[in-house]
Amino acid sequence: MKSKLQLLKDIAEFLNEETHIQTMLDGALKLLIDHSEFDTGWIFFINHEGKHELISQYSLPDELRRDNCRHLCSGNCWCVRKYQNDELKTATNIFVCSRLDRANKESPDIQDKITHHATMPLISGEESYGLLNVATPNRTEFSKDELDLLESVSFQIGSTLKRIELNAKEQENIVIRERQRLARDLHDSVNQMLFSISITSHAAKTLKGGDKLVQAFNSIENTSKHAMKEMRALIWQLKPIGLENGIIRATEEYAKILDLDLSIEMDGFYNVSDAVEIELYRVIQESLNNIFKHADTKEAYITIDNRDRALELKIMDYGSGFTINTKKETSYGFSNMRERLRKLGGELNIDSTPGKGTSVTARVPLGE
Repeated sequence: MKSKLQLLKDIAEFLNEETHIQTMLDGALKLLIDHSEFDTGWIFFINHEGKHELISQYSLPDELRRDNCRHLCSGNCWCVRKYQNDELKTATNIFVCSRLDRANKESPDIQDKITHHATMPLISGEESYGLLNVATPNRTEFSKDELDLLESVSFQIGSTLKRIELNAKEQENIVIRERQRLARDLHDSVNQMLFSISITSHAAKTLKGGDKLVQAFNSIENTSKHAMKEMRALIWQLKPIGLENGIIRATEEYAKILDLDLSIEMDGFYNVSDAVEIELYRVIQESLNNIFKHADTKEAYITIDNRDRALELKIMDYGSGFTINTKKETSYGFSNMRERLRKLGGELNIDSTPGKGTSVTARVPLGE
């Protein structure tokens, strides 16, 4: 067992090297549990609406792992409510946990149950991200030293979350500026040249010549048209030209580029910042790209609803569908979508059934 000082040093060195939120959380939690008196731990992210998400867990007992960690993922509890009310500031022993109680009632024969846990919010300055919880079988209370350790690690993780968030934002700004420059260059030069080739080749077909000359010019014309279509799709992905006319118009234009038959329904009015609208548009782009590439259908449906002080965006298809797993999440870009919405205090839900289609729902809180 490492000393408290050595463990904090090791965790700090690990966090200092990490640039990815998920691997950072998983690694820090593992270090804490493996080299302390705690036997298990889990981390909740909690959004601006107070909804929690199990983002990381390590060495959970069977009763908490059952049904994809159902008891940790669903319902409410004392520590989440205290967090929502901004009443958790220090590491605290939780003497009655409804989540653990429900899990234990379903597993009455299990020995060495976890009945109590300690909790600490993940904080950096004025920012709060969620909760770090730790537990040990047959322990009803943790000592001040153990709570101090939990508190120190939580502050380290909170600071790292803030650093990664700021770095990601800066990198995104750099990429956006470069993409805007590239989009302007493509539009001003390459697009005009391809258009000239298309016009020239079309006119050349009227000139006298053999069949081979006509075929050659036909090939030039078809190739240039295809290149222009591909380039327009690239430009729209790099810089959402047309978004100044609203997300609906931009979405319709992008669907045309992908040759998708798109239906959009909107209920109510909404008012969001330009930054939020851009992020929502990126989610729509990624979803439409997935339909174009994977769904085996040319039809897509989008609904936008303003309900319960939140904007709910749903992108649907009735195509091939798939079985949701980590590999699909990565290959289909869903993890990127989740991260975009998390920064806005929102959430992303995916529902897909093989042979029946896919539904991607993004929900973002609206300002007062």
